[in-house]
Amino acid sequence: MLLAFALWSESFWQPLDETWRDWLGFAPINLLDFQWQRLLTSSLLTAGGWKFPASFVMLAVCVGLTERCYGTPATMKLFLTSHVLVLIMISVTVLVLATNAPSPSILALAKEHDIGPSAGYYGCLGAILMSWRSFAKRACVLCVFAILLFRLNISTACLPEEAAVVSADIAHLLAFPLGGLLAWCGYICLLYTSPSPRDRG
Repeated sequence: MLLAFALWSESFWQPLDETWRDWLGFAPINLLDFQWQRLLTSSLLTAGGWKFPASFVMLAVCVGLTERCYGTPATMKLFLTSHVLVLIMISVTVLVLATNAPSPSILALAKEHDIGPSAGYYGCLGAILMSWRSFAKRACVLCVFAILLFRLNISTACLPEEAAVVSADIAHLLAFPLGGLLAWCGYICLLYTSPSPRDRG
């Protein structure tokens, strides 16, 4: 579906036209407009240009590995839960801030339409790392968190002009631990588990 919409919107080889973002993208203010279908339609597009193959590869790798570990139904459940829940969390927070402490940056975050499946696949990435051994898991988690924090620090300096980028970076930072938490608490279960040393004996 991501590939089909990239071809349809012509964002396969060039930046996505703003009319598509306004049509299918999601902004926190859409919760108040009851346009909740945008929570799902926003995941069908990317920003286009070089960001399309980057998103497509991340989607294929993260979702593919998660499907191998947890199975198809569990992966679909995790992807959609991470995507929708993170967008709602961000939206509620931004709307509360826009009401009680409005500023140009907060208002831009409330109105700017964001697109992309990144919250879903970062949730899957968090779940994948929860299935790894302890040392490798800790090292990778710290590395991913460092990258996401660095990206958010860079993008916030461009507010309010780059509100969509900031929104996406916040979504990544929230979705990654959320996916790990959902896997850890048993929201999804490993499809295959390695036998314990006692079982091997």
